[in-house]
Amino acid sequence: MKKVNLLAIIAISFSLSSLVSCTTDLTGTTDASLTATATDEGQAATVNDQIVSTADDYVNVLDASGYQAVKSTTDSNPQKTNIKITMDSVVITVDRVGLNDYPKNICLDFGTGVTVKRGNRLKGKIYITVSAKMNIANSTRTFTFSDFYVNDNQLKGGKTVTFKGYTDLQEPYWRIVAKDTLVRTDGTKVIWNTERTRTRIGNNNTPLIYWDDIYSITGSSSGVNAKGVAYTMVIQDSNPLIISGNYPYFTKGSVVITTDSKTVLVDYGDGTKDNKATATINGVTKEFTLKK
Repeated sequence: MKKVNLLAIIAISFSLSSLVSCTTDLTGTTDASLTATATDEGQAATVNDQIVSTADDYVNVLDASGYQAVKSTTDSNPQKTNIKITMDSVVITVDRVGLNDYPKNICLDFGTGVTVKRGNRLKGKIYITVSAKMNIANSTRTFTFSDFYVNDNQLKGGKTVTFKGYTDLQEPYWRIVAKDTLVRTDGTKVIWNTERTRTRIGNNNTPLIYWDDIYSITGSSSGVNAKGVAYTMVIQDSNPLIISGNYPYFTKGSVVITTDSKTVLVDYGDGTKDNKATATINGVTKEFTLKK
C-alpha cells in the first residue's frame, strides 16, 4: 500500500511539474507573440501612412495647379495630352491634364531608390487613379504597386483613400480601406487589412507644404503576423494615433491587439519623437522598438 501511495505521489508530482512548466512556456510564448504582433502591426500601419503621405506630397501639388503648371507633351493621339515631370528625383507621369479631365492615372516612379522626407527609402512604382479634384467630397484615390519596396520590404496589395469632407472643427478627413501584404527582407509576410479615418489636425503653419502636416488616426485592422498568427487591432477613440508627415513612426496613441484570445495594450507615447512604444500584457509593461 505504501508503495502504491509513493508511486501515486510521484506521478502526481510529475504531472503538476509538467503542467507548470508547460504553462510557463506557453505564457512566455504568448507574451512574445503578442509583442511581435504589435511590432508587425505598427510596421504595416506606418508603411501604409507613408504611402498616403507620399501621394499627398506629389499629387496635391499637381491637383492645386490644376495639372497646368507643368510642361506637357502630346502623344500621337491629338485627343490625349499627358505630362511627365521629375520632382525630388521621383518621375511622375499623368495621362490627362486639365481641371476637369478625370479620372486621372498617375504613376510615381522611384526607380532604384529615393529617400523621402520621413527618411524611408522607396523604390519601384506606385500607381494612383484619381477620380475627381481632391477637395470634392467622396473623391477617391486608388493605389496599386509594381515591384514597390519600402526600406527593402516589398509592398503588395492596394488601398483606396476617400475624401469625406470636414469635421465640426473644420479639419479635413479621409477614409482609408487597405488590403496590404508586406514581404520582409527575410521572406516573412505580414498581411494587413484596415478601415480607418485619417484627419489632418495641423499643418505646421505651412498650408502649401503637405509633407509636414500632422494627422490623427482612428479605426481598426486585422491580419496575420509574420509568424502566421491571426490578430485584430482597435485604435482607442480616446487616444487616437498621431503621426507627422516628416517622421516615420507614430508618436502618440494607443491600440488594443487581440490574438488567441489574449490582448496587449500598445502605447506609442506622449508625442515624443522616438522609435519606442510599450506593450502591456497582464498588467506588465515592457518597451519595444518599432520597425520602419
